[in-house]
Amino acid sequence: MPPGVLLFLFALLLLSLLPLLQAGDLSTMDSMATGNCIHARKLCLADPTCSTPFLYLETCFPFMASAPQKPEKQENCREAAQQLKNSSLSNCRCYWRMKNQDACLAIYWTIHSTLGFGDYDLGGSPYKEIVISKPWKFNHLHLDKFESGSQSHDLCLKSITLCTLNDKCSKLRLAYGEVCSVARCQPQKCQEELRVFFEQVADHYANALLFCPCDNGDDVCGARRQNTIAPSCASPMGDLPNCLILWNTCLQDFLCRSRLADFQMYCYHMDPPGTCVERHSGRCLKAYMGLIGTVMTPNYISNVSAEVAVSCSCQGSGNQLEECKHIEESFSRNPCLTKAIETQMEFHRQLLSKSFSTAISRKSFKGFEDPSYSVETDQDKNLAGRLQSWVPSISLGSLILVLLLLSTLG
Repeated sequence: MPPGVLLFLFALLLLSLLPLLQAGDLSTMDSMATGNCIHARKLCLADPTCSTPFLYLETCFPFMASAPQKPEKQENCREAAQQLKNSSLSNCRCYWRMKNQDACLAIYWTIHSTLGFGDYDLGGSPYKEIVISKPWKFNHLHLDKFESGSQSHDLCLKSITLCTLNDKCSKLRLAYGEVCSVARCQPQKCQEELRVFFEQVADHYANALLFCPCDNGDDVCGARRQNTIAPSCASPMGDLPNCLILWNTCLQDFLCRSRLADFQMYCYHMDPPGTCVERHSGRCLKAYMGLIGTVMTPNYISNVSAEVAVSCSCQGSGNQLEECKHIEESFSRNPCLTKAIETQMEFHRQLLSKSFSTAISRKSFKGFEDPSYSVETDQDKNLAGRLQSWVPSISLGSLILVLLLLSTLG
């Protein structure tokens, strides 16, 4: 066979293997996804009708973030945003665990820079998440250790034990525990490591630690639950800041602003009005955990209560008292959040109680669904499946090309 044909076949082999190599890296695919804001920005900058208003909008966020501002600047920013409504950027979103998340969120809020300031509603979540429902499973070896250990009724202690028996959970928990300890407290580093923990640890371990149930009067169990996020360092009590100050501080940070918008989207949405959307229950908990490690970090109010709040008050709010109360009560009097937490705690009560230990030791919990996975998925959930479905056909094509090359060279 002529050398040119051999080179052609070899090139085809490499091209066929390239998607296969990429298929195992969903974070790489995230940055290339059509709905991703980073990808959408590249498309926009290649189109003058899109790039001109977008580049102008990039100058708007500092103005929108500070008040007062010149009326003509505000109007020009809104006009630029209007021009982008039909562009590749109009519906772009970001992913929770994507690479370059901060850059993606910065682009999203550039497009939506006119939302949030002077308006309590942030206009929807910037996140478009791939979530695949699955039952909770424990490593069988861990179960043996778990069953042979203490039979304490403190379910928060059991949750800590299960985290300790998982290498990744234990490592991440120790990392934030070190910088959040009273002796070595570094508030900013503590918050950063808390965010890393709740972003990287498996959801079922994070949920078990944060939403473990305690019997009435069991303040030792309650203390473990309340101290999960090291409040003495991450959000110390004392002279509490005004909730309006925390709100405005959060809006200046793209990540905090995004997590707050996500919380609004999934923990406030009622359909019909006054009724929480049940399919958002697990997503509400994830949005709640997403705020941990920001200035709007929520936590339990005491050792003996499952009620939550943000470490702020409304003293000194003046004529903005109503707005301040709205922020404060979005956690302390949020029926959707309360119901989601209660449902999750009941799940863990059944899962971790001594009476349920026999069921735990089996391979899976068929018919018993973890509410943290009751998440509405979008069409992108099939991405991993589509990538995996390519593997057999790609491998077959690659094998044929290799055989052709071997027969030729032989």
